[in-house]
Amino acid sequence: MALRKKKEKHEKSVNKRSRIPRTEAPLLGRSSDGLDYQIGNLQGVGARERQEDSFCTVNAFDAERREERGLFFAVCDGMGGMKDGKEASETAVGSLRNAFESMDREGDLSCELREAALRASAEVEAILGGQGGSTVVAGIIYRDRLYFVSVGDSCFYLIRDGQLYRLNLEHNMCNRIYLRSIRDGIVDPADGKADEESAALTGFLGMSGLDLTDGTVRPIPMKEGDILLACSDGVGGTLSELELRNALDGSSPAEMCRKLEEGILEHAKPHQDNYTAVVVQCVPREKRK
Repeated sequence: MALRKKKEKHEKSVNKRSRIPRTEAPLLGRSSDGLDYQIGNLQGVGARERQEDSFCTVNAFDAERREERGLFFAVCDGMGGMKDGKEASETAVGSLRNAFESMDREGDLSCELREAALRASAEVEAILGGQGGSTVVAGIIYRDRLYFVSVGDSCFYLIRDGQLYRLNLEHNMCNRIYLRSIRDGIVDPADGKADEESAALTGFLGMSGLDLTDGTVRPIPMKEGDILLACSDGVGGTLSELELRNALDGSSPAEMCRKLEEGILEHAKPHQDNYTAVVVQCVPREKRK
C-alpha cells in the first residue's frame, strides 16, 4: 500500500527493497581518536493544528554513559490523513528507545537496529489496527561508528568537509518510478517527479508486512567536524540542500537548530508541516562541555 502523506490517498504496491546508488567517497577512512558529541534539537508545529512528530535522544548529556553504551537518537513523523499520527510516532519512538537499551553492543548493531524498526512497525500496527503510521530515521553512534535505519520520507544528512550528503533513500513513489526507469534503461529522475503520486509513501511504520528499510550494512566511521542532521520532512522538504548546508554552518548544534528554524519561518509556507530535527556535532574529546 502506498499513501500520500498528509492526504487521504492510498495505493497498492509491491514491497521490494531497492536503493539508488549513493556517493561512497565521503564515508571512507578511519574515525578520529577520542571523539565526543554535542547534540541539539528543534521542534515546531508549523501551520498544523497539533504536533504529530516525536523524537528522542538517549545518553545525549551523560558522557560516561555515552562512551559505555553509545548515543541514540530518533525522529518519527506521524502521518496526517491517518488515525492518530501522534500516537503512531510516540509508539515508534518508545519502541526504538527500549530496543536500544537492550541491544548487544558486541553484536551486529546495523541488523539489530533494522529489526528494532520492524518491531516498532508491528507495535504501531497492533495499537492502531493498521490505520495509522509513522516515518522514522534513527541512529546509534557507538565507539565512534554510526549505525542508522530509516523508513519513509524523513531525512538523514551528513556534513563532512563542508559538503552535504544525503545518507538515506526516501521510500516514495518518486524513487520507485525512478528506479523502475533505471532498470528500463531510462536514467531520468523527471519520470518520478512528474507523477501525480510522487509523494505517496511506499513504506512506513505501521503498514502491514513492512520489510522495506534503508540504513547501514557496515558502520560509518565518524570524523572530527562531522555534523549529522536527522529530521522530518517538515525540515528536509522545506529547505533546499544549500539552505540546509548553510544552516548547519554554526558553532554549536543549538545555533544550527536556530538557523534551521529561521530558514523554515522565512519560507512562510501556508501549509507548513510540523518540523522536527536532531543535530549531532562531532568534536574532539578535550573540547567536551
